[in-house]
Amino acid sequence: MRSKSVIWTGSYLCLAVLSVFCLGIGLAAPPLPAGKRENVVPSALAKPSESSAATDVSSVAVVAPMYAVDFISTAAKGIAINDAGDVVGTSYTDPGCGSFCLPPLDTVVWKSGVRIVLPPVPGLSGIYITGINTKGWVAGVAGVPGTTTHAVVWKPNGTTYQAIDLGTLPGTTISDAVGIDNLGRVVGYSKTQFFPPVGAPFVWTEATGMIDLSAQGFPNEAPLAISPGGTVALSNQWYRLGQPGSITPLAAPPRGFLSGNDATDINDAGDMARFLVTTSSQNLVYLFRYHHAGTWQQLSPTGTGHLATCGVGSINNNQDITATILGGGFIAAGPDGLAESLSPKISPAYGGAAITNSGPMNSSGQILAQILIGQSQRLVRLTPVQTLPGGRIQVRNLDLRARFIQDRQNPGLCIVDGTSNVAWAKLTVTDESGAPLSGVMVNGRFLDDYWTNAQVSGTTNSQGIVTFTYQGQCGVGAIAFFVDHATKGLLVFDKTQGKLADSEVPMAGPSTADAIDYFLASLQQGRPNLLTALEILTGWSFP
Repeated sequence: MRSKSVIWTGSYLCLAVLSVFCLGIGLAAPPLPAGKRENVVPSALAKPSESSAATDVSSVAVVAPMYAVDFISTAAKGIAINDAGDVVGTSYTDPGCGSFCLPPLDTVVWKSGVRIVLPPVPGLSGIYITGINTKGWVAGVAGVPGTTTHAVVWKPNGTTYQAIDLGTLPGTTISDAVGIDNLGRVVGYSKTQFFPPVGAPFVWTEATGMIDLSAQGFPNEAPLAISPGGTVALSNQWYRLGQPGSITPLAAPPRGFLSGNDATDINDAGDMARFLVTTSSQNLVYLFRYHHAGTWQQLSPTGTGHLATCGVGSINNNQDITATILGGGFIAAGPDGLAESLSPKISPAYGGAAITNSGPMNSSGQILAQILIGQSQRLVRLTPVQTLPGGRIQVRNLDLRARFIQDRQNPGLCIVDGTSNVAWAKLTVTDESGAPLSGVMVNGRFLDDYWTNAQVSGTTNSQGIVTFTYQGQCGVGAIAFFVDHATKGLLVFDKTQGKLADSEVPMAGPSTADAIDYFLASLQQGRPNLLTALEILTGWSFP
């Protein structure tokens, strides 16, 4: 849906994908009080005509009072999400090796629950994604940044994707794609490799190929972002594709701030979400909403500097903004709302999980985000949710236990063979009145602080109880359990109450209580595991 850009400015390196990371420490008390607009409207400001405004269904998106968590992946980062909920990003696979290996990092699309690895471009090593549109077309770059790169589009082709190398403009050797709009138009910049670089902005379509935008009367400047309807952001201007007369300068930044190439997103009307840098010695960056009529609105009094993360997720046509400030996820309701933390808006069923990164929001109000489940970040969609009437399924309780099984020859050590982590989860499922529900199909997953993503499913018994067991590599930090779904007939799974996530660090040593508890859990699964129960009882592995 939203397309981002790679931005360098001064000492900041901001990769505006899921979120643009700016290394820094945050301080308060910026020059302009949060929420205040500074009305600086240049006389040359061109007001676009009503007929020229592109349409975007994202204008219907609103900020929800509560969000449920839809799991996408562990050991992953998201970059963009479209209106269908398709997500592009990077992730590691789970080869079952725990901390004893480093699996390959893939660039992927998660589409309808299926993980699709994007194909490479022949002759160019590495893939860097910048956006995905409503058709599922993906824009990005192939090659190593700083060397020869080419802008690329990955087009859906059945159950996979076809890579289309966009090439370069004549006389240039490097091209970078900032993003793609819902009409399939890719914008970026094509330039020569050696200093001083010479080049021009471009627009690419499947029908026309790559066209020099500067030859059409647009500024010879690298685009920073493109909206779903084709409005393009520059460092100090914006315009609409196909309309050279729409070029509009930005109002001067508020006193004490500078506008540059920092994290930026733009909607169809020319409103922007972007970070401005202070002119003070610390050069902190602060989140602003730019209204296309020519006013700046500071959204947060918190600045980000050199040791924390910041970034713009998106701005829609309602001027709702998602962003990361000082390593936390934030949202600002349009058209004038200030930034507020997303973490308190997460359903209490997830145990106070913190949002560490807030990415783009699609037209359904889903937000691509990173959330702490257990001790590690997980890639998720935050989906608007509300308290439901009767006919609900609730996971009333989730009890997770974990043990570290040691090797007698190497006590206290985690080794590949002879040691393991054992975990088991007991879930109690009821209706909204607290009455046990039998016959409920529950889907969940065991996670750790590395690659583990062990999906499990089971059906509740007459007491509304279902248990799951897991055994895997040790040395992987905390073990977490996450509930994905619970289904039975026409009943609705309630994600607003109960307990849907838990975690525990595996403990070493003998435990009679845990041995009994584990054996009963395996027995209820129909797979009684006396050997593992004995290992928990003694604390040692058996040959």
